[in-house]
Amino acid sequence: MNTNAKYIIGIDLGTTNSTLAYTEAAEESFEINQLSIPQITSTGTQGNDKSLPSFIYLPLDEELETKTVGVEWDPDRHYCVGIHARGRGGELSERLIASPKSWLCHSGIDRRDNILPISQNDETIKKSPLDAIAIILQHLKESWNQQFDEHPFNDQQVLITVPASFDPSARQLVQEAAEIAGYPEVILLEEPQAAFYSWLQRKGEDWRKELEVGDHVLVVDVGGGTTDFSLITVIDNDGDLSLERVAVGSHLLLGGDNIDLSLAYLAKDKLEEQGHDIDDWQLASLQYACRDAKEQLLGGNVDSVDVTIIGRGSSLIGGTLTTTLTSEEVQQIVLEGFMPKVQVSDRSITETRTGMQQVGLPYAQDARITAQLAKFLSMTGESNADDMDQFIHPTAVLFNGGTMKASALRQRIIDVLNEWSAGAGKEAVKELSDHELDFSVSQGAVYYGIARSGNAIRIKGGTSCSYYIGVEDAVPTVPGRETPLKAVCIVPLGMEEGTERVLEDQEFSLVLGEHAQFRFFSHHTPNLADGSEPDVGSAVKRWKKELIELHPIETVLEKADDDAKTVRVKLKSRVTELGVLELWCQAADGRKWKLEFDIREDQQDPCLV
Repeated sequence: MNTNAKYIIGIDLGTTNSTLAYTEAAEESFEINQLSIPQITSTGTQGNDKSLPSFIYLPLDEELETKTVGVEWDPDRHYCVGIHARGRGGELSERLIASPKSWLCHSGIDRRDNILPISQNDETIKKSPLDAIAIILQHLKESWNQQFDEHPFNDQQVLITVPASFDPSARQLVQEAAEIAGYPEVILLEEPQAAFYSWLQRKGEDWRKELEVGDHVLVVDVGGGTTDFSLITVIDNDGDLSLERVAVGSHLLLGGDNIDLSLAYLAKDKLEEQGHDIDDWQLASLQYACRDAKEQLLGGNVDSVDVTIIGRGSSLIGGTLTTTLTSEEVQQIVLEGFMPKVQVSDRSITETRTGMQQVGLPYAQDARITAQLAKFLSMTGESNADDMDQFIHPTAVLFNGGTMKASALRQRIIDVLNEWSAGAGKEAVKELSDHELDFSVSQGAVYYGIARSGNAIRIKGGTSCSYYIGVEDAVPTVPGRETPLKAVCIVPLGMEEGTERVLEDQEFSLVLGEHAQFRFFSHHTPNLADGSEPDVGSAVKRWKKELIELHPIETVLEKADDDAKTVRVKLKSRVTELGVLELWCQAADGRKWKLEFDIREDQQDPCLV
């Protein structure tokens, strides 16, 4: 990390929009600014905007020939990122890569395979989720260099935000994408924490007047494609107020995109009532058109908005179809469908899924954000347990994400939280306001960079969940039975960056010289079902009910000529200063092997000696 950088740069790598904020690192009285990002805004036209839509459009041959999608510093570019990509991709959805960050955390696919867009049949133009993220990051870097040519991007201190619920594999892929984009060493920061840092920066020392010891601050982050919940507690630190992030929710693919699709179906029904047949291509166009309508109607400034798409057939006047959405019906669909008033016990449950599915993103099965919130506050993790023993009633709420700009949505969540609090005899929650929802994450990342240098308060957080490795029991094989497996904790929740832990009192047998699979698990809440708080070495035998299984590592670890098939090792886990998790297997003779959570394709030998 460049400690002599002139600027601190914070990047919000968003599912729907990405932004870049910055400040001069040496300034005592700093000002955080937003970079105006150059991008193609319409066919053949370059403009600037403070947001870069996280969409990649793969142009037609004629568009490449006429160079109508290339930026001024790269007119021959064979893809388009940003505003025009989003708009043009709405017309040709089979050539649009949307939500690449969501694909990056999809463990059910090879995220280095060229699979996007899924609906595209031409394999030669497809890109991998990893490359798509690298393209967006590269565009941000080039945008900086266009405006700060005397202070190159790679000479600055760079922080990138990721969802708090990203597992180690997804985090490492973000870092790899940054390497592909030619970035310097970067620091990763959780998005909800970044939003809270932004609020702290705007409040200055006054934040201590709004919060007190024992307060639980709920961060509700609903963006275009994801929903994240985090809980931050105010604690007493030798007579001074301090902050600690105590819980992080599961990664939910649920957000503004779901709302847009529901409104698109409403518009589709209205058009079909007029006698028009709406195909899948037109439905995709309706979804993009409904995004703008949603923002206007939920903003409370208009009563109705016309939604127009291109029609099919020469008999249509002007070649378009138009219908009208009203504020009343949109609020009804959004509030009652996505944020209904539910009882505190009416939590989102895991549903049985269809055995055969089309390849796609693992969207949340329950679209009720309030029910997902009830499950998070119950502190039961992935369990469907219905007890209230660990339920936390927040005392304050901080909203983040573009979807939460709508006052009606914020008020609904506050109303639901207050009903839950009243039922338990708790005080009403207070909203922490005075921050910019569109840019709070990138600005908060910058403020975190300042906090790392000791010039601002830091939130004590560490890892967002506890991590486990699967260990087979040494028992005789029984026909028809799997060998019993237990999950051993290697990283407790909240393990800080720059620290390491060793399982001193336990040894394990490490398989060498042959193909082996290493299984990993995670747990998002501070306590297990029995109330115990897992620490390094804690074993969980009922892992199928308690833990989430992550993507396994399949590899062959190097074996010396005089080695047996296994070697006795101790485990050492380390969280680097950059937020990357490493697991080392250490033998008594000093040799050690590092297990990466996501082995790169070009690494034939993932071990270090």
